[in-house]
Order: sequence, then structure tokens, then C-alpha cells
Amino acid sequence: AIKCYLADLPPNTGMWTPDAVLCLRDTVLNCPEFIMKVVKQDGSKGIAHVYLFAPENFPDVDRSVNRQIKSADLWKHQKDVFLSVTPSGTTATKGTSDAVSAPRSTSGRVEKIVSDVAKEPSSAASTIDMPPPLPLSKTGELMDVYVSVACHPGHFIVQPWKELHNLEALMEEMILYYSRAEEKKLANVEKNKLYAAKIENQWYRVIIKGILRNGILSVYELDYGKHEFVSIERVQPLMDTFRKLPFQAITAQLAGVKSQQWSEEASIMFRNLVEKKPLVAQIQAVNEGTNSWDRKIVTFLVDTSHPDTDIWIHDFVSQSLVEFSKGD
Repeated sequence: AIKCYLADLPPNTGMWTPDAVLCLRDTVLNCPEFIMKVVKQDGSKGIAHVYLFAPENFPDVDRSVNRQIKSADLWKHQKDVFLSVTPSGTTATKGTSDAVSAPRSTSGRVEKIVSDVAKEPSSAASTIDMPPPLPLSKTGELMDVYVSVACHPGHFIVQPWKELHNLEALMEEMILYYSRAEEKKLANVEKNKLYAAKIENQWYRVIIKGILRNGILSVYELDYGKHEFVSIERVQPLMDTFRKLPFQAITAQLAGVKSQQWSEEASIMFRNLVEKKPLVAQIQAVNEGTNSWDRKIVTFLVDTSHPDTDIWIHDFVSQSLVEFSKGD
């Protein structure tokens, strides 16, 4: 195993933004193989500074993973905004939140409560701009979720468990439609607009986050919370019929732990606990944001998969932080 740094990234970025971290993870993990070009070696630390290329992009440095991430609009920290629970428990404010007291599970299983998603009436004549907002359980209630992506306790993505079958149906409909529809050549695309994008063999609802060189776009999947790089040739207009289901990805922050810069060890531990798993969420605060995809929640997470006890994730994280500090 060789520890590597990506060469030629923006200087003085400080701690990487969650968007940049997840973009790198999604890009690297979704590609079966890479070509690596070592440009510098730090022998004392055993670290190699490298360029990464998808095989079809080698040796064009401008199309390397490094340059794509550097050019993408992923580095705006917004002063590392954290959400905090207000006294009313129904909204969220900017600032740094201390640990929040959590209810304890004292007698058996956590009851799972999920709100039904409101269905928009269909109309062939209507032109829909944005999908309807995704209804959430009321503050303090419980909601079944699936964690699709996790960066660290301060940034992860949840999807409503009860609506996953509707999302699967939507994905199938998009595959059928775009495989038969006449391909439209897009001369240009606009940032912060909705499109359909083909990533590998699947079509997704995406928002354009950045327009890079050589016709490469930085896009954000609005149902899975992933960042991807795609060619403009793989982007098509998003039809109205595919806007009726609310966006399924909800950005979340773990309640019950102090907001901080999360170490590599703590981030990996948290991902192993929650990523790609069904859990129960107890929402403590909601920040609606300007756009549907800007919505953020502060929530407790509970693992109910064990036969005898419920595991509150924030308790496990807090205990692990104590152990990490002892090890240091």
C-alpha cells in the first residue's frame, strides 16, 4: 500500500470541503482501473505525489482526475457552515453547535415512523420546473432512511427508505425513455440547471455544478448525493415526467456530537458504521435552503439491525473519539 497525494490541486484550501472529498471518492471508486503518473516522491514520509488518469484520458494532463477536481466548483467552504438545533426544534441556524442531548432507547426496539411522499397530480399539458419538495417526518419523530454516501459525521446523504422503490421505478423509466428517444445534441448547458445524464449504463437526474475543459461537466446526482464527471455528449434534457418524484438525496449532519474537523480515522470509522446501510433517523432540525437540493438536516441515526439493542450512532462516535485521543 502506497499513500498518495493528488498533485496540482488548489493551494491553501485548508480542510477539504465535503463536496471535494465525495467527488474524489465517487470518481476513484467508480472507475475499475487508473493509470498513475508519479511526479514527486517524499521518501521521508513514504508519500507519492501523482496524477490519476482514466485509461482513455492518459496522458492528457488536462483530463486527469487532478485537473477535473481542481476545475470543479467544489472548494467553496462557506465558512464551514454547521447547523444547530434551535429551541423550537423546527428550523436551523448557522453557527457551531455543541453536543445535543439525545433521547435514550430504554425499552426495546425503536418504532419506525415514515411520512408518505405527496404525489403531484399528473398533467400532460403542465410544464414542471422543479420537482415538489420531499416531505420529512416531523421534528423528533422517526423516519426510516438509507445512507447512500457518507463523508464524515458532519456531512452524509440519506434517502427515505419508503420511497426507494419509487426511485427504482423512476430509474427504469428513464432508461427505457432515453434508450428509445432521439438523441439531442446540446450545444451548451447551464450551471444550476436540471438535466438527465448517462453515467455508466444508468440515467440520473443531475444538476450541472461546473463546466470544465474538453466538454467535461461536473454534475451532482440529486437522488443519490454523488458527484460525477461526464461528457456533455452524455447529457440530455430532463423531461417533465421525470420531475414529478421529489429529489431523494438529503444532506445530513449527525446530531449529538460536537461540530469539528473530523480526522481521517473518525471519518473512516463513521463511514463503516453507516454507509450503504438502512438506519432510523430522528430529525432534530431542518434548513430548507434556497434550492431543493440545498436542504440540510441535523439528525440522530439509530442502527436497529441488532436483535437485542438499538445502537445510537452518535454514542458510538463519541466513544470512539475518546479512544482515538487516548491512542494519540
